[in-house]
Amino acid sequence: MASLFTPRGMAVYEIDFKLQHDCPYNNLSRKYPNVLFSQWCNYSMEVLEVSFKELNELSEFQAVQEDIQQYLTKLGTKIARKSFSGSNTQIIVHECICDRVYKSVTSVLEKHNCLELQPTTYHEGWEWYRMISFSQKDIKAAFDELAKFSEFKITSRSSRPDYSLRETFVVSTNKLFGELTGKQRNALVAALDNGYYRVPKKVTTDAIAHQLGQPRTTYEEHLRKAESKVLRSVAPYLELTKSKT
Repeated sequence: MASLFTPRGMAVYEIDFKLQHDCPYNNLSRKYPNVLFSQWCNYSMEVLEVSFKELNELSEFQAVQEDIQQYLTKLGTKIARKSFSGSNTQIIVHECICDRVYKSVTSVLEKHNCLELQPTTYHEGWEWYRMISFSQKDIKAAFDELAKFSEFKITSRSSRPDYSLRETFVVSTNKLFGELTGKQRNALVAALDNGYYRVPKKVTTDAIAHQLGQPRTTYEEHLRKAESKVLRSVAPYLELTKSKT
């Protein structure tokens, strides 16, 4: 009798595809073709990044904001936070809408044991996905179901028997940020939101500290500790990358 622990090869399939169907963000990308929407979700909260290629008219920006608010209100979803990460980019954090959207693509992939690799992007009326699967049967079942409510095109497909998931899932958010305290996390987010890490810098730590109502030395202490923890978490992966060059 063969051992339960006998190593067996397992092919991993990586697929990139795009699709069109009726959903809030797809409809927005069709209405505003110059805007790129990127979405991350952990099934509790979603982060939506709204990037404008050209922000020539304030009216278009306001229209996008109003439409997003209208969609989320209609779905009964609350916005937790808004911020700007650049002159043409806005970050919106809101409650997950996966179970509130009719025929969620993410739910279909999950149902058929396919792993979606985020972010999902929306541009010019198309949604762009990247996923991995361990079974051609699951892949067929997933696309058969997607075909019932969407138009899709597979843009890339590859398979390797020796595929390493480590190459794809480089680092988890928990690994990166799990050790940060609330104050350290807030300090890092404030620095990012205010352009502290842009080149050239758009703000000083003194200005951010004043905005947060903290002494500069206190804010800098939280920020430096946050930077140190994140970099230490990333270090092993940087070393892996370095060893391949």
